[in-house]
Amino acid sequence: MLRCLVMATFLTLTSGNGLCAAGEQGAPASTTQASDSSGSADSNSRSQREALSDPSTADEKEIAELIEGLASNSYATRIRCRDRLMRIGLAAFDQLREARNHPDNEVAIVARRLTSGLRVQWSTPSDSAEARELLSEYGSHSVSQRRGRIDSLAELPRRDAFSPLLRLARFETEPVLARAAALALMGLETRKHSQTLDLVSDGSTKTHEAVEEDRDDFEASQIEDTLRGQDRISSLWLMQYAADLRHGRLETHAWGDLIKQNRDQLSPDEAGSMSERQVSTSELLKLIWITAERAIARGSKEEALEIVVANVDLIPSRTRNLIETATWALDHSLYEAVVAMHAVHQDLYRKSPILLYSAAEAYSRVGREEDASALAEIALAINPLPERVVQSDDEVRPDDGGPFNPNQPAPMHPQTIENHAEAHIEIATQLVDRGLFQWAEREYEIVIDRLPIDTAVSSFARLQLATMLGELLRHADVIKTLEPLTRRIDQDNEFRDRLIARRFSYTVVQSNMDFHRGLLMVEQGETEAAKPVLRKAFEMNKENIDILIAMYRLDGDTKWKESVSVTLDEQIRQAFSEVEDTRNSMLRAGPFQPSKSELAKRLNAYAWLVSNTTGDTARALRYSKESLQLTPQQPALMDTCARCYFAVGNIEAAIEMQTRACELMPHSPPLERQLAEFREALRKSQAEAADKAAQ
Repeated sequence: MLRCLVMATFLTLTSGNGLCAAGEQGAPASTTQASDSSGSADSNSRSQREALSDPSTADEKEIAELIEGLASNSYATRIRCRDRLMRIGLAAFDQLREARNHPDNEVAIVARRLTSGLRVQWSTPSDSAEARELLSEYGSHSVSQRRGRIDSLAELPRRDAFSPLLRLARFETEPVLARAAALALMGLETRKHSQTLDLVSDGSTKTHEAVEEDRDDFEASQIEDTLRGQDRISSLWLMQYAADLRHGRLETHAWGDLIKQNRDQLSPDEAGSMSERQVSTSELLKLIWITAERAIARGSKEEALEIVVANVDLIPSRTRNLIETATWALDHSLYEAVVAMHAVHQDLYRKSPILLYSAAEAYSRVGREEDASALAEIALAINPLPERVVQSDDEVRPDDGGPFNPNQPAPMHPQTIENHAEAHIEIATQLVDRGLFQWAEREYEIVIDRLPIDTAVSSFARLQLATMLGELLRHADVIKTLEPLTRRIDQDNEFRDRLIARRFSYTVVQSNMDFHRGLLMVEQGETEAAKPVLRKAFEMNKENIDILIAMYRLDGDTKWKESVSVTLDEQIRQAFSEVEDTRNSMLRAGPFQPSKSELAKRLNAYAWLVSNTTGDTARALRYSKESLQLTPQQPALMDTCARCYFAVGNIEAAIEMQTRACELMPHSPPLERQLAEFREALRKSQAEAADKAAQ
């Protein structure tokens, strides 16, 4: 049934109903039947004139003659050829597309006008609602807008994106967009298809896989039927892709030959890629990336590495391009490729901390720790900050302020210092995202150590570092980082006012510090001492429900448990009320309606609190699912949903959801800890089941 349905869709697309003529109308009959001054019209036989009324009789030879006729000296012949080509429609599409680059400007102009004037039925009834919306009036948009539609189509599930992207690769008149559609189509195979919504709606992943069991063979047939005989660069890519699907493996050598052929077709600049016969460097690099990703997905990392390293020289010698490629290679564990890039572009690497850290990460991953450390040192020294010195033993530590070194030969301008400090913080943030916490800590600390504590940028560095340390459960280091800041705020009202003006919340910082102080006490076995500290932390910032969750999990006597229970019930009722109030506000007309993301935030807060403590866990799961439907693919919300599945006893679903969250947000310690917790629970559950079965 699936194959028949898509074939019907394809036939609709390629039939006369799939394309109609628009724009210029043909000349009146008396004009179109006038004699051609060159004599060509007089030579037409009656049968040839009759054929003009039947588009289905057109063959490639006739279409070629009609295209050449567009340059006739006779106005009547030009009009007649143009009108006939319009009536032939889709059958003339490919040859007209080729004629857009005709050496005769008259032919090229008319061919462009004709291909632009033929309105392809870009969407079909069998397309998903999302695809139909993206393809609505597609042909009327600009090139950049159409590229955006292609990118959006590629974000849809593979079953919804495949046919529309193939349609665009086939009939898009702009070569650069046809290639973009082809690359997007091939990328569907490598994109991590999160079936989050399937899981959220309790769909069965196994059922979905069964439906698409013969997908590769089916898609290969669709590509071959649609593109057979075409020699566009995008079509050659897709035909080789179809061959891979047909054979069930990546034809590495065939792709290597195709990439070599494309290298000979490289345009000297990006503008030249608008041609049918040339391809841009960025397009070819993307093809290489997708091919490598497909090799990795099929378990052939060595082949992926070979393809990438063989084409490292294609990467433009620009920092932005190198960072983009290095990030992609690291994300796909192609560390040797980054090492090769560093060898080729060492001069550019030495000027960019991010590039240096990318190379350092790669060297570390392949076991070359000394090289990694050396590069990290060079990166840290970029964007220098002036050192500060203490003048006596009685002077406060640099953490609490201190003069800049007066012996500096060339004092830095304050704005330069601030810019360099902000650069270090930005670099540290990116290192955290990559899980390179040790190097990130050094980037934060250089700002903290070398700038007075009463500067906003230094304060921000402390807050960021404390957040990272907190996620790593380094409670003592969080306190050490935040304590000098809170002490200075208590002593300096002017400093406090400046921070408040920058939307800085002292109570939030103090609450966070007390939270980690309480957790440290618990770790050290001082449970009773931790209780008032955690209570104080929560009273200062009730938005941080993780504090209340920690209080709930803390062992204590009946009085403590009853006290926490009262607070917990109050917070659960409040969270429920906020959900309902936000939902009702969205139904009322007005300029200040809450957004979907605001409702998702409220739903998630309720679900996280209940799933980690007590209450209506079934409702918590419903709320969590709804939050993901409102704002899909959010790792934090998926983390909550996984906890909700765990709370209702569905450990397998919890692990599946948490795994997807970790894929979308790798290197997140809290997410990784929760996944480990779920896996350990499943292991124990299976062990207990095995023991019972053995008995």
